[in-house]
Amino acid sequence: MVRRGPVARVTDPQGRLGEPVRTFDGRARHRRTWAWLLSLSLASLALIPAAVAYLNDRVWWAGVPALALSMGYAGGAGWIAGRDRALVRNRVVRLHTGGISLDGDAAYTWDELASVTVSGVRSGPDEDVRWRFTIVARDGNVLRLTEDLPNVRELGLAVAEQVTARLVPRHLAAVKAGKAVRLAPFTVDLDGVEKDGERVPWAAVTDVAIDNGLVVVHACAADLVTVAAQMPDALAFTALCHQVRMLPGRS
Repeated sequence: MVRRGPVARVTDPQGRLGEPVRTFDGRARHRRTWAWLLSLSLASLALIPAAVAYLNDRVWWAGVPALALSMGYAGGAGWIAGRDRALVRNRVVRLHTGGISLDGDAAYTWDELASVTVSGVRSGPDEDVRWRFTIVARDGNVLRLTEDLPNVRELGLAVAEQVTARLVPRHLAAVKAGKAVRLAPFTVDLDGVEKDGERVPWAAVTDVAIDNGLVVVHACAADLVTVAAQMPDALAFTALCHQVRMLPGRS
């Protein structure tokens, strides 16, 4: 879950993170996943001798169903292992008033986090969205919050909101000072927003939003679009655009 950088903060001896707010404990889902995997695997293995014996004796009415059940149980175990492969991590993440801690891995204040990338994937029309948050810390570590944690969407969005609240004022001050701010693949300045050499002035921008997994700068002529899952700090970008558009003379 954590790609090691130069320094890994594993304790909070000075209480830098403030008071604990909520714990996201993946151990219960971890145990349930392994219980299902074990049960299905054992059931599959237990049926194999019976299936072989019946088929060897040409007792088809018993051998074929036993073999089919064995294959079905094995397939079910494989499906769970593939779907919930992240659940074997057995992690606990704690949200604090001043930051986030991950048991045995790292602890960071909000100011020590550099960016957050949000990804929500729906594998089918009837499937729930599977959320993934990639957090880059200023020391180079990468923290990934995935479906092995209960309510990971709430956790990830809480982190994204804190990072956004710190990024936007800094970027807005830079824009006001006449600088261009790069939030790949977009560039924002006092005159407008640009992507891949295509510039849209603020007067032509009707809205900036995240919708259906896309970051879209809605414009009078042609929209500027990118995939949210491939853009760090998409939330900060949309918030920044809204604030720049509210500056005098921008619309």
